[in-house]
Amino acid sequence: MEKSNNYISVIITAYNRRQYVLDALKSSTEQSLSRQLYEIIIVKNFKDTNIDAFAEEHNVINVYSENKTLSGKIIEAMGIARGNILCFLDDDDMFYREKLEYVFKKFNENKNLCYLHNNFTAIDRDGKPLAYYNRNPDFNMSSISIRRETINGDAFGKVSKSIDTLIYLYAKESGMELELDSRELTYYRVTDQSVTHSFTDFNSFMEFSYNSLNIILNSYIQMLPLFHSRETRGIIKHKISFTRIRLNIFGGNVARLKDYLVLLYTPALESRSYEIKVAIASLFMRKYSAGKLYKNEKMKQEVK
Repeated sequence: MEKSNNYISVIITAYNRRQYVLDALKSSTEQSLSRQLYEIIIVKNFKDTNIDAFAEEHNVINVYSENKTLSGKIIEAMGIARGNILCFLDDDDMFYREKLEYVFKKFNENKNLCYLHNNFTAIDRDGKPLAYYNRNPDFNMSSISIRRETINGDAFGKVSKSIDTLIYLYAKESGMELELDSRELTYYRVTDQSVTHSFTDFNSFMEFSYNSLNIILNSYIQMLPLFHSRETRGIIKHKISFTRIRLNIFGGNVARLKDYLVLLYTPALESRSYEIKVAIASLFMRKYSAGKLYKNEKMKQEVK
């Protein structure tokens, strides 16, 4: 393969969870791309005999960190990373074998490309394919590859959650090219400990949705001062308003008339028709909509 300056740093992050870390590490070491063209860095808050031995054996940079936030762990990894292309991998996800070779080729072919988002295959705790899907361009860290210089490290650490959205917004504001690729190159695991939960009952779904939406809302508010372009700020304002509207369904009662108007005149990453349906539901059919959303999530998380 042609040599390039596009050296890749794979950044794996883990906090407390260790069940699938070896699977994540193995998927990153068993790539079709030569190891001369990429490095692997894992940042975690625990020591584990098997994981640490595997990391040492396979030349993985193993960093112990007490940092509780994803952004903080990524900043630590960036402090030692040699790559100008960053690929992220959550501790419970996996790469397809050809993932890094594909990323390397894409960035090598287009010098103005700063952000590549690949599609994913959702799997359950046992690795069985699920019907779950999400085609938003800012969803799933393990699907994101980005040029390192696009990220503002100082501001990056000010945001605690929704880091996949934050990275996407940095790419949008850079003025460089973004590519949303339909090719599935990542396994995205859905469990009761992942960002996308598997739910045991309706009450746990309601509680999780309410709590997680509040955290997400605060993260979007933290992002707003970090960006300056009209389009990027418009996306954040849209997300703030839409999150408030979604919270109404789960008993938040925080959305105002302005939030409903914002949906109509700011840029959207979600389907506009979907957002309108959610807005109507938050106004007139909260209890019914919450039940329907719960059923939809359960269906998405059924084995194909």
